[in-house]
Amino acid sequence: MKIYPLLIACSLGLATYTFTPKAKAHNQFNKVKESSHNELNVNYRKIIKNSSKELRVDKTNKKALLTRAYAKGKIKNFSGALKDLNTLITMDSNFNDSAIFLRGWMHINLKNYSDAMDDYSRSIEKNVFLKTSYGNRGFLKEIMNDTEGACSDWKKGGELGNEKAFSAFENHCKSV
Repeated sequence: MKIYPLLIACSLGLATYTFTPKAKAHNQFNKVKESSHNELNVNYRKIIKNSSKELRVDKTNKKALLTRAYAKGKIKNFSGALKDLNTLITMDSNFNDSAIFLRGWMHINLKNYSDAMDDYSRSIEKNVFLKTSYGNRGFLKEIMNDTEGACSDWKKGGELGNEKAFSAFENHCKSV
């Protein structure tokens, strides 16, 4: 089963995030289903096993490393995924866009909010995965009590088609 880097990164917009209680708007993201109907049939442990086999044969197999990192994230092995992503980012700059975006998701789940903020900011600077990056960075800014910055990012994400960012902007930024 092949999983392509862009498909992996784009599907991260569907991930459910855990945020601190002080963040009001995070419920917008928590309403996302954790698994789509198609994901119910995916055996992420088998994907990890197959990717690991490929990496034993060729330690520089970047697609296998990215695929394994994504699958580790899906089974909530965020530290293992983070290790794979850091290796990949060091190894090849061509995979940086997808890997940095994916790493932001891992950092959120590990509650490394400032690192996640940095990764989403880098994605925005590189002009990749914009609608999700703006939305996620907005929620991170809310956690860090930067309401004005959160509203700005939600507005941009909403304008790009991120429904959850638009909803957060509509519900939480009227007075800002």
